[in-house]
Parts: sequence; structure tokens; C-alpha cells
Amino acid sequence: MFRVNDVLAGAADLAFSLLAQSVPAIVIGVLIAEVFVALHITEAIARLVRPVTRFAHLCDEAGASFMLAFISPNAANAMLVDFYQKDTIDRTELILASLLNSFPAIVMHWRVLLPVYIPLLGTAGLIYFLLLTAVGFCKSGLIMLVARLLLPGRSHCDPAVPQARRIPLSRLPREVFCAAKAPLRRILVITVPTILLVALLIELGVFDRLADVLEGATRLFPVPAEGLGIIAAQFANFVAAASVASPLYYSGAISTRDLVITLLAGNVLSSVTRSFRWLGSYYIAIFGPRLGTEIMVISTAMRNGLMVILIFALARIWQ
Repeated sequence: MFRVNDVLAGAADLAFSLLAQSVPAIVIGVLIAEVFVALHITEAIARLVRPVTRFAHLCDEAGASFMLAFISPNAANAMLVDFYQKDTIDRTELILASLLNSFPAIVMHWRVLLPVYIPLLGTAGLIYFLLLTAVGFCKSGLIMLVARLLLPGRSHCDPAVPQARRIPLSRLPREVFCAAKAPLRRILVITVPTILLVALLIELGVFDRLADVLEGATRLFPVPAEGLGIIAAQFANFVAAASVASPLYYSGAISTRDLVITLLAGNVLSSVTRSFRWLGSYYIAIFGPRLGTEIMVISTAMRNGLMVILIFALARIWQ
């Protein structure tokens, strides 16, 4: 009974933390979307990213979401869901736009990664970060190309109903909050119970056991024996991995080449558990079970496919 109480208490704490991170961003995203709709300002904002959206045949609403993703990916994707539920964008464009929204998050990771990798890993840390960014560019380029092939060319989405005249600013708060109630209710009804379930699974150690199984897959990659401990640490977090790698790197036990390849391989393997661990608190919470799973699988498969190609290319070329 004591163990059960500990698990439930830990799951409750974790769920509260996840909800505190996710729910405000979702609410903000939906409210911003409603403001954009009410004031008809998506086209003005989308001009900043028009070269991207025009090439990919994405509409202005998707461009506005892409801009918001540089500040909050959660809010940006919640905005997309709001547009989708209003039939402003269709399912295909929702998936492609949400995949493209992952690029700003990759670019903005420098604020978290560089302060850790540069001091602890020096040149190897910088190379690793640049390669991750390059993979993000390639993934985004592929998404834009696929979108260009699948979507019709247009700059503005035609909503299912005619747009009303612009709402006076004095009525804007009331109109926005009233319009946001329905989409927020639909999203949060899925979000809250899903996050509670994910938190419970994390506390039960389900994802830790999955990580233990995946560690055995390191033999599939060209990783030296010295790198196995680094990969094991990556299943915890990137700070732990850098801390384990630093003394090995500066003592000469592992070369720059081998360390970079090891970090890339560990990133691929640990991304599987990361995807499952945060599937509920991010993808399913925002997009729903079916669509969220589909987007997560496509995004992870594209990124890891490019990473695997890069790993074996580096192992062959970088001697």
C-alpha cells in the first residue's frame, strides 16, 4: 500500500507539472488564433514567412502558426487545431503544418544545448549541435517539398463560412473568449486525462524499462565501447550524457569523431522513448489520439531516418 501511495503521489506531482506546462500554452494558442480570426490579421503576419508558405503551398493561417512556433510550439499547434476545427485548413495541411512547426523548436534549442555542450564537450559539442540543426533543415525542406506536391497553390485558406466584418476592439475580449470556449473544451477533455495516464506510466517505470531494452540496440551503430555509457546516460537527459562524455573526451579516451557519432546514435535511440513518454502530454493532448499518434510517428520517423543516414555517412567519410 505504501508503494502504491508513493506511485500515485509521484504521478500526481508529475501530472500537475505537465499540465502546468501544457494547458497554459494550449489556451494561449487558441486565444491567439481567435484574435487573428476576429481581426483578420493572419495575412499581415504571414508576410514575414511568405517565401516558406508560398513554396510549400501553405496558407497564411499556417504561416502565422509557424511564426508563433518560434515562441511556443504548443501554442502554435493549438492554433492549427483551432483552424482545423473551423474548417479553415484541412487534415493534410494540418499534418504538414504541424510537422513544419517543429523546425523553430530545433533552431531555438541553442539556448538550452549550447550552454551545456560547448563548455563540457568543446569542438565535439559544437559539431554535434550544428549537425542536429542541419538535420532539422533537411527535414523541414522535405516537408516543404511534400507539401508543395500535395497541396494546391494558394496564399489564403477559404474558410467554410464567409468571414464576418472586423470586430470593434471594445468587443474583442468578449468575442474572443466566447469563440474560444468550444475548441478549448474539446482539446482539454482529451488533454487532462491523457496527461494523468502518461504521468502514471512514467512513475510505474514503463518508459525506463523500454529504455533498457533499447540500449541493447547500440550494437547496430558504429559506436566504440567507450560510448556505451554515454548512450545510456542519454536515456536520462542530455546534461547527463554530456557530463559522462566530458572526462572521456578531454582525457583522449574517445575522439571527436567517435563522440559525435556516439551522441547522434544515442539521440536516435533515446528519441524512441522520448516520443512515447511525451506522446500523451504533447501530441495526443493537442491533436487527439489518432491524429496525434500519426503526427508523432511521421515526425520521429523522418528525423531518425535522416539521423541514421548521417551517422553511417560520417562513419564512412570521417576517418
